[in-house]
Amino acid sequence: MSLSTAAVRYRPIDRSQVSPVSLDEQLPADHEVRALWDFVCQLDLTALQRPAKAVEGHPGAPLLPTELLFALWLYATGEGVASAHVLAEKCTRDLPYQWLCGGRPVNYHSLADFYTAHGTALRALFVEPIAALRQQGLITLTHVTLDGRKVTASASKDCYRREGTLQRHLDEAAEHLRQVEAQRSAAVSARQAAAQRRGARDRHARLERALVVVRQRQARRQQANRKASPPEDARANETDPDAAKMKMPDGGYRQAYNVETVTDLASGLVVTVAVTNQGSDNGQLGVMLAQLQQEQQARPQAVLVDSGFADQDDLERWEQQQVQVLMPPKNEKQERQAGRDPYAPKRRDSAAVAAWRARMGEPTARQQYQRRAPVAEGVHAQQANRGWRRFRVRGLAKVGVEALWQAWAHNVMRLLAQGVSLAGTVRAALV
Repeated sequence: MSLSTAAVRYRPIDRSQVSPVSLDEQLPADHEVRALWDFVCQLDLTALQRPAKAVEGHPGAPLLPTELLFALWLYATGEGVASAHVLAEKCTRDLPYQWLCGGRPVNYHSLADFYTAHGTALRALFVEPIAALRQQGLITLTHVTLDGRKVTASASKDCYRREGTLQRHLDEAAEHLRQVEAQRSAAVSARQAAAQRRGARDRHARLERALVVVRQRQARRQQANRKASPPEDARANETDPDAAKMKMPDGGYRQAYNVETVTDLASGLVVTVAVTNQGSDNGQLGVMLAQLQQEQQARPQAVLVDSGFADQDDLERWEQQQVQVLMPPKNEKQERQAGRDPYAPKRRDSAAVAAWRARMGEPTARQQYQRRAPVAEGVHAQQANRGWRRFRVRGLAKVGVEALWQAWAHNVMRLLAQGVSLAGTVRAALV
């Protein structure tokens, strides 16, 4: 038979073969997930553990280790994964996640529950590595930046209601909840029935919260209103009552939260973070510096903030505590265009405020202030590049936890990129 008439011979594909190579051998020795796992194993995660029914000598499926759940979310957040469903899928097909899990799947319910269940413990746990990094000289806290970023809430724009509508919907939700909890049907499995009850309870709770929020907002409007005509009726969102309508950087208005981040200027690491539902950053300087002082038992020598973060009371308070506030005066550009010196003392300025204005007019202070934007706004830009442009959870408490996960991921990924031994840093601080 000639070559021209013979059938072509192809290499067979046999997918039934079992690879003799273990997960540990497949993962490169210098992969960053190994360093992350070593770091997590050095942390005291006792506060994140939940009561266990699965104990030795008794029936029940074994629990997932707390270290595994924490490491999975930390690594996933750094890669821009914020969905428990997506994370559970990655645990079955992506090598770094398979290596963490030991090749066994993880239920997405367990992942979702763990993500938001430990807000207070997660914040306390965040404080400890910052203190360890300070002890090792990787964070100085001499100069910090403070910046806010508005992140869109997981709220429907079509569910913004006044008090009357919210009350009617709450009554309907209460009746629906009563029916769901009373129903018994063979056509619905126990799991489906539990899911229906959980959904009905969640909606009822959100509407109760929305009614409280809308009444609070209406009371504040009436108190602030000085006109003869009554103020416009306040509204709240049914899907996320704590979210507030804010003007976003693109000029549009959306339901959002304001993420306030304090960053160490020298290292670029986040040292504390908080979430508010106030559209303005005004007044947040004192709040965030007080939070930093409470967590780290230290005050910075200087704080670099954008114009509008502090009022005269804030300036006086922190200047008296030897914290230099490097913040441009309001309307600096307009003052210059009008031929006025924006750094000259004003008639109502106190001595501390006048000193602040004079300092901001000096070339040294202005040059130092220019270091703020690359660090403060760089943190927000990196978070956006990782895909964090919208909250995945609802409610002020839970979005605060999500912001903490983002701060955790930012710090860990930055330190890994710099080649810092995270586990070694924590071990050295504990000795």
